[in-house]
Amino acid sequence: MFTKSILKNNYLNLRLILRTQSTIPDQKSVQPPQPHNISSDMIGPPDPVSNLRRIVFKKPENETTLEKKYRELRIEVQEWNQNFWTQHNSRFFKEREDYLKKNLPEGKTNLTADEMSVFYKAFLDKNWKAHLDYNKEWYKKNVTLLGLAIQVKIQRLLGMKVSL
Repeated sequence: MFTKSILKNNYLNLRLILRTQSTIPDQKSVQPPQPHNISSDMIGPPDPVSNLRRIVFKKPENETTLEKKYRELRIEVQEWNQNFWTQHNSRFFKEREDYLKKNLPEGKTNLTADEMSVFYKAFLDKNWKAHLDYNKEWYKKNVTLLGLAIQVKIQRLLGMKVSL
């Protein structure tokens, strides 16, 4: 559970992340804070293309090898996820725009939901295999992360017991 002081501290830190490495090239952005200068993981705003929120993972002072491996794998998985959804959504927006150009009658500004459903179904059908492969890989990565998280937790618990 978060206490008010932790929430206030995280809010103040979160204000530092206005936009982290946006996928829109010309957009001005504030650099994310350094991992060793923050008191907890920080979550940024949604990326305009991928819709994912980047996380700056805190780097503990006395980070063990296992904790470092876990943190670095979390960063790697976040980048993999970011890349997939940026490419997927960029493709979606481009194909939707092309569909609208081809199918929008003159004098009309939008297609109805029923008319757009043809595009949505075709897009999902065309990308079914990519989504299936993504989900398989996502589950593998999450199981690996879960295994490492459990190991880190056990290491911390045993480290605490030994130091008492």
